Amino acid sequence: MQLLLLTLALLLAPPQTPAPAPLPPENPAVTALALKLYAQARAGKLDPALITPEMAQALDPGTLAQEKPIFDQLGDPTRIVFETAEKHTKGTLYTYQVTFATAQLHVKIFIHPDGKFAGYGLDY
Repeated sequence: MQLLLLTLALLLAPPQTPAPAPLPPENPAVTALALKLYAQARAGKLDPALITPEMAQALDPGTLAQEKPIFDQLGDPTRIVFETAEKHTKGTLYTYQVTFATAQLHVKIFIHPDGKFAGYGLDY
């Protein structure tokens, strides 16, 4: 009889949703790299030792000069908050919520397994 009552209680109980998986911890080295690269991009020249060859080609000095007005309008980050990190086969995608003087953006940076900057994206 006790087994029957326990079975009925389990069947009638509302389903429990699993607890969300904990967020991976922030990697301070990646956050520092992101801030360093942003400052370098604003200055118009990225250190090639910090980026993949593909990013060096995509973000050449001419491209950075064209983007300078946007960097200048945004200004320096006033607040940066780590949101998430997603492992991929070719690296890790880190997402931050970054507040600037004129905007708040979700900044995604992709870091190659060798630790070099390999891509980025911006979302409002």
